[in-house]
Amino acid sequence: MGTNYKIKICGIRDLPTLELCYELGVDFVGLNFSPRSPRGINHTTAKELLSIRHLPKFPKIVFLFFENSTEEILSLSQEFQPDLIQLIRGDRFLSNEIWESLTKQKQLLPAIRIQSPVVSDEGLEPNSPLVILDSFQKGLGGGSGHVFPWEYVTHVKRPFLLAGGITPSNVQLALKTVHPYGIDVASGVETDGKKDPNKIKELVHNVRNL
Repeated sequence: MGTNYKIKICGIRDLPTLELCYELGVDFVGLNFSPRSPRGINHTTAKELLSIRHLPKFPKIVFLFFENSTEEILSLSQEFQPDLIQLIRGDRFLSNEIWESLTKQKQLLPAIRIQSPVVSDEGLEPNSPLVILDSFQKGLGGGSGHVFPWEYVTHVKRPFLLAGGITPSNVQLALKTVHPYGIDVASGVETDGKKDPNKIKELVHNVRNL
């Protein structure tokens, strides 16, 4: 299937998009429950989407929370049992307890919004198997479509997903420049705020044929 770079498509809100990601062999699919996000979904939509998770070799399911209550995070996670739970460092609603608990369970996918050059991996959640490095936009947990300076993370050794303004047109340059474990894309495969199947296909093709 070409390169081994992993692909995460985040902010999926409808079944056809999820089915397409499955057909294309995307590695991670993200469902966003944040009340601050235009991609936020509710319990009913999540139930509909996850009705196909029984399919063989289904992508890893990631639940994203930003400024959700602890009760909501625990309730949705316990009911639907996602593979990973994405929390954003700096979320003022988060407690240390839930962060540490999910870390111990190896279920936390921490997202860190990068604002300056990373000089050491020690601050990048070394107890989590994987981390997301994203751009910082005040009041947003991610999905802003803004690129941060990639040279900030070119010396990072630990596995991470590169996020922040990744599109079909710049993904190959991003991979060649940064050499991450994979990429995390939300707005970069959208048109007028909705997931665009042609952009998803183009992104996956460009990653797999680097």
